Amino acid sequence: ELLDLRIIFSLLRQGLQVHAPGDADDETLVYESFARAFERMFYVLQDPQGFDAKAYDENEDGYVAWAEFYRVYKKRQITVHLSIFERFYLTFDNPDSSILAQIVSVIVLVTIIMSSLCFIISTTPDCQKGGDSCVILDVIESICLCIFVIEYCVRVLTVWAVRTEVHDRAKLQDIVVGHDPIHVPSPLRRLLRFLTKPANMIDLAAILPGVIGLLVQADGGSFVVLRLVRLTRIFRAFKSPALVAPVIVISRTVQKSTKALYVLAFNLSLGIVIFGSLMYMAEGGDDLKTFNVGGRWNDDLKVYERQVGRRWLGAEDGWEPIWAESPFQSIPHAAWWAIVTATTVGYGDESPTTTLGYLVGTATMIFSMVILALPVGVMGGTFSQEWDSYQHEKREKAETVEREMAFITRAIKRLDPIRLAPLVLVEIWHSHPGLCTPVDARPPAATFLGKAIFSIETPPDRNVRKDVTIALEADPNVAKRRVTGSVRLKYEWEPGPLDTAKRTSINSDPPRLYTSEGVSEDFCIQGKLRVTVVSAENLINLDCNGALVNPYCT
Repeated sequence: ELLDLRIIFSLLRQGLQVHAPGDADDETLVYESFARAFERMFYVLQDPQGFDAKAYDENEDGYVAWAEFYRVYKKRQITVHLSIFERFYLTFDNPDSSILAQIVSVIVLVTIIMSSLCFIISTTPDCQKGGDSCVILDVIESICLCIFVIEYCVRVLTVWAVRTEVHDRAKLQDIVVGHDPIHVPSPLRRLLRFLTKPANMIDLAAILPGVIGLLVQADGGSFVVLRLVRLTRIFRAFKSPALVAPVIVISRTVQKSTKALYVLAFNLSLGIVIFGSLMYMAEGGDDLKTFNVGGRWNDDLKVYERQVGRRWLGAEDGWEPIWAESPFQSIPHAAWWAIVTATTVGYGDESPTTTLGYLVGTATMIFSMVILALPVGVMGGTFSQEWDSYQHEKREKAETVEREMAFITRAIKRLDPIRLAPLVLVEIWHSHPGLCTPVDARPPAATFLGKAIFSIETPPDRNVRKDVTIALEADPNVAKRRVTGSVRLKYEWEPGPLDTAKRTSINSDPPRLYTSEGVSEDFCIQGKLRVTVVSAENLINLDCNGALVNPYCT
């Protein structure tokens, strides 16, 4: 697209330390950068014609302007020609490539959800007994498996022809403006790269158990474990465009919080070892029997025992301790309790029963709260910063695209006016009784209701009468507000006399210029054009008094 070419032009200018002289509407670039960029671009696009940069430096001053970039775009008609294999692959792999690809993405996502739900429901006792009510689950699972196999096989059989360096706009821009050698991967390398990609390995692992189950009637624990791998296909949901932003922000947060995670893991591991050992000594082993605390060894049962309570034997004998088997038979056993306590999970399956055990448990809980609070707080703050940074990047990208599009529009008006000649702009405003707007002034932005842009037909040899209905669009340059509704227009075109007029059919591509002698390069349209605004519907209401909006057009 022309926008991609403009972004490449801007990146080349940013890479220069000294820019060539030029005004805002005719930015210039050194000839070497211009030649290198287009040579690299046509090489990646595998254009058989090649590129001769000297033909575009007419004055031979060593500089080229944006006009030369536009001439290359228009003369060479730069396009990415997709093979049938690339079209199939992008349809099944890239939801943003086309409307059909979006539909396929939704179908695959729904299939993943249905397949996962069927597998989960099939583990209920009613389905395990082979009830007739669960037969439909096997049918749904088989249909889902067929869809997954077809989708995976299509991508495997077509990936060898996919030029990722062309379809990825960011990668193509880096190649064009870069200086590194260009390495175009071979078909075999593309296939191997596809097969070893983690996301595709998950896809293969998700369909293999189902295919093996259809070919081999296997039972037993090992096959059940293999069937559990099918749940990994749920990770395919992260390829959905709606989940791209959260995944990117979370991955950035983890990357930037690596040091905090290292500190957390080290301190937590150290605390688990220390407090697990202390709990073993307090209520497991007999290392502290000299101080009349800790556990004792039961030689008959071959286990450590701890004091779990006491009972009253009378005034003469007093209290007698009650001993039972300790859950802390070793430091690894006590480490499980330390992990559960330090992570604030607290299953309650193991707990201290002695005073010394209570003290160790209290110290463990206080330690874990302090250790966990600091890194978690750091990660939370990093996540907020990364989310704001990601949103800021999106806004900057949108502003850059808007700014470059505005530049392209201004340049086309000057370099190729015939391209904009068939466009008609209709703006709708609210006539507010309290605002007095001069006739020759633009209405206040607060009264903007929307705009409509449409293309007219102006053939040189026949009249045209058309009735069109166009949805209104917002214009952030006028007013940042959401607009609704549509406008209905009629236009009539009547060409001028055939024997005297120079005309051009502005709807042809490339433009055809007509004169009484034949084809000419002059740009001239002669005729009568009448545009009538018939009606508008569902406009936003800007009247604060509750009355209906009073629109008019410019």
